[in-house]
Amino acid sequence: MKKIVIIALVATVLAGGGIYFKNQSSYAEYEKLQAGKNVAGETVGSGGNDDENQKGEGESQSGKPEAEDERTPDDIALDKRLDEERKRNEKTYREQGVAGSAFRPTIKIPRFSMDELIDIYETLQAYIRENPERFPEPADDGTTRRTPDPRIENNLYAEEKSGVIKGFEDENLVAMEVKKLDGEYVIIILARDSKEDEWRILAEGDVYKLRKEMTNGN
Repeated sequence: MKKIVIIALVATVLAGGGIYFKNQSSYAEYEKLQAGKNVAGETVGSGGNDDENQKGEGESQSGKPEAEDERTPDDIALDKRLDEERKRNEKTYREQGVAGSAFRPTIKIPRFSMDELIDIYETLQAYIRENPERFPEPADDGTTRRTPDPRIENNLYAEEKSGVIKGFEDENLVAMEVKKLDGEYVIIILARDSKEDEWRILAEGDVYKLRKEMTNGN
């Protein structure tokens, strides 16, 4: 029963994301990059799976670092766009069952099969349920997706990886974003050692924390 719900969630995101892109952005360009079915505007390595990497507590999860001077003017503008898009998605998904992203990948990102997407969502939902003090019960409400933040994608799928993602192939990494109980969004990186292995939570935090963890602090 749980798998049926997840399949419905993934199918809804696929359909809704496609509608959104056709209406809101250059869909042809996006489709060329995403040839084959993929989660539109959303989508998840042997790295350390320690508590420090998994916890995102004690820091801002809204895409705004505690030290505001870490943000460049480009960061501030991008954070604003992402915040507006998340709020718009929540509204359109609630009212029309449609969600997506106007952000287009600026780097080649992996595509996942339906079975892989189901595994990703099941792993993510299990993690959410293990942390009820921070996350609401998983629901098909448009608040979980593959993050379209180019600052995450460009580091996650860089040709040369370092930090917590060192040693992983692109096809074994994905970054999801989830809305927390406090209303803020957090990014969760999932990884697997190979296509035959299970997904696991690799790291959690806002874009600034994760960017440092993926680049050894650079």
